[in-house]
Amino acid sequence: MIIKNRTNSSWWLGNDFFSEDRDILTGDIVSDRTSELIKLSGYRRAISNFVNIVTGKSDIPVRFEGKDSYTDGKSVTISASIKDKDFDSTVGLALHEGSHVLLTDFKILPNLDLEISSWADGTDIYSTINEKYKMGSHMSAKSYVKDKIRNLLNIVEDRRIDNFVFKSAPGYKGYYHALYNRYFSSPIIDIALASSSHRELDWDSYMFHIINITNANRDLNALPGLLDVYKTVDLANIDRLKSTKQSLTIALKIFQLVEANIPAVTDQETTSGQDGDSQKDGDEGNNTTSGDEATTPEGDSKDDGSKADGDEAITGTAQGNGAGGSGGSDLPELSPRQEKQLAKAIQNQKDFINNNIKKTKLNKTEQKKMKALEESGSEIKKVGKTTNKYNGRVYETECIVVKKLTQNVIDNAGYNFLNGQVWRSKGETLSNAINKGVTLGRQLGKKLKMRSEERNTKFSRLDSGKIDKRLISTLGFGAERIFQQVMNDKYTPANVHITIDASGSMAGSRFENCQTAVVAIAKAASMIDNLDIQISYRTTTGDKPIILIAYDSRVDSFRKITNLFKHICASNLTPEGLTFEAIKNELVTASGDKESYFINFSDGMPYCEPKGYQYWGESAIQHTRKQVDNMRKRGIKVLSYFIGQNTYGSQDEFTRMYGKSAQTIDVTSLVPLAKTLNKMFLAK
Repeated sequence: MIIKNRTNSSWWLGNDFFSEDRDILTGDIVSDRTSELIKLSGYRRAISNFVNIVTGKSDIPVRFEGKDSYTDGKSVTISASIKDKDFDSTVGLALHEGSHVLLTDFKILPNLDLEISSWADGTDIYSTINEKYKMGSHMSAKSYVKDKIRNLLNIVEDRRIDNFVFKSAPGYKGYYHALYNRYFSSPIIDIALASSSHRELDWDSYMFHIINITNANRDLNALPGLLDVYKTVDLANIDRLKSTKQSLTIALKIFQLVEANIPAVTDQETTSGQDGDSQKDGDEGNNTTSGDEATTPEGDSKDDGSKADGDEAITGTAQGNGAGGSGGSDLPELSPRQEKQLAKAIQNQKDFINNNIKKTKLNKTEQKKMKALEESGSEIKKVGKTTNKYNGRVYETECIVVKKLTQNVIDNAGYNFLNGQVWRSKGETLSNAINKGVTLGRQLGKKLKMRSEERNTKFSRLDSGKIDKRLISTLGFGAERIFQQVMNDKYTPANVHITIDASGSMAGSRFENCQTAVVAIAKAASMIDNLDIQISYRTTTGDKPIILIAYDSRVDSFRKITNLFKHICASNLTPEGLTFEAIKNELVTASGDKESYFINFSDGMPYCEPKGYQYWGESAIQHTRKQVDNMRKRGIKVLSYFIGQNTYGSQDEFTRMYGKSAQTIDVTSLVPLAKTLNKMFLAK
């Protein structure tokens, strides 16, 4: 199912990217902040990729911050609260902001006084405006002129840069349509354009119609000179503008056209209204609008798009309808409720063009957590798809996959099995277990060393092969078999994934012994040239299954184990097969030039209860077995060690999940450990 308002992203992100857990009985949405931050991290990465592709620059950061605009010209800021239905428009907004960073000259605004003076060609434009509106202050006139021109520049510049994306990356048009539908295609705007509203000869009315000049319902006869403004902007040929300076030139011309149609204030009239308009139009401070869509006259939330479709929403190829006129006496009036809705919609539009879209920020703790989660490569996978036999509904749950362990992840990610407060006293014990594993690993490595040995056997006096130089001298004496061949005998390179049950039942000596064994295997592997190894730990965090890939010899040094593994503890529940399914794409498939092994350490049966999901008993055993069978179909050899004395499950159930290779063993005893590993690794 493609969900409305994110049809563009659904096809490449998939609905799993946005899906939420629902309680199996009530159907209520359930979530936790860690999962939300992981999803936000995924949003940011996806949007960042879009920005980098469209702008052709890889150094434009996309981030969640407390700032409400991106006008530093260096970064793109998106909200820390992205509604799934608004994802497409958020992508569009990020592309819009990224295009500003790429194309807009941010030096123009600080030098606006100089630009205005140069355009006025010696005329004191501020004195002229002061006299026209009886402001009584040169500074008020200056603020008035700069605010109007700044707003007009933002409108023209937005059209210019948006056209750039439309022309250079047409595949991203859908995101821009979502953006414009959200901020510029509110039904109340469509209604207002055809009403008597905003048809007075003042800047407020002109700005309303200029802001909505891309709307197919625009009325270019609503105000005197509005058609001239439309022709000056020339949306159909907006790509003629190649710089912000050229956009400013158009903005100055529009200012001149509008001012020519706004009457001067007489001596009898007050100027307070004009000053108020100036402040309203030029306000660049914080605002209280949320950026949500305006509601329909009936009060329903807007969920339809603009009446303009295709490129018309941005390039303006549609023509105005010519209805109404500057008087508007025959046009319908808005109700008081509609006036309130229109005021909110207009404010949203002004916030957009002035880069004041309100964005939810992360607090400092969440920023640290977000950084740690991104550093860890944490992502959420949908697993355990099953059909309820009573109601026929399909259920699945979320599993967190953490792809990288760092000290920052331990300190700030908030995963309770990493250095939880209750386990701090165990740090010394776990360090001893790891140190013991290093010593044991050196001995184990010597026993497994033969895996990296290479033997060459030479066969001489053959009919074909490479010439044996030592036999060339025998050619004149009837000896024609002077060729040799060398047979190289070596083991195929292999990859080993070791996964450890880090549930609460493993806590204490069981987990410490497992750590010793795992570290020993990793140390032994580091002594063998053709053996790669990954180590993962699985448990639950909050209500979700989680699996941490703590070590990967392909990218990590062995020092990472000695420094960080002491922080890993056993707690919570046993998600077993759910985590295996979540990392199926991380496992190396066996091939002709690569062998693959999967070694499991656990002490019992699968059991966990994510919200809205149940995972235990026969169904969990069968699900785990299915994942193990899928590994074997990919050529992955599976070995499973049962830890303990069958306290948390029977050997029969364990064998049903992992097959005949499952066995109970003292993993800290060197001889049996080396024997089982040699049997697997050295088998031809």
